[in-house]
Amino acid sequence: MTADTYTSIRDIEAEAEKIIHEARAEAQKAIDAARTKAREIISVELSLEDVADQEKEIVAQAEDEARKNMEEAELRAAKLKKIASGKIDSVVRDILVHMKGTY
Repeated sequence: MTADTYTSIRDIEAEAEKIIHEARAEAQKAIDAARTKAREIISVELSLEDVADQEKEIVAQAEDEARKNMEEAELRAAKLKKIASGKIDSVVRDILVHMKGTY
């Protein structure tokens, strides 16, 4: 009976060790999977930060380009007004001369 009890205890201990070993292996797998997922999340967060930085840079470049285009357009408009003003004066003089009949 003692031998049977000893064998039963030994079997139970072996089974318990096997269960503990399997549990540790499963726990290690879960930890490894969590670490992998954490790395993925961290890399995605970094990528989102990079995207946000790129977005800010693109918007800043677009605003700068728009400002430059507006300045150039204002300069061209001022030049055209000056040219138009000179031409208007010339046309008005020509009309007055023609109406007076003096060439």
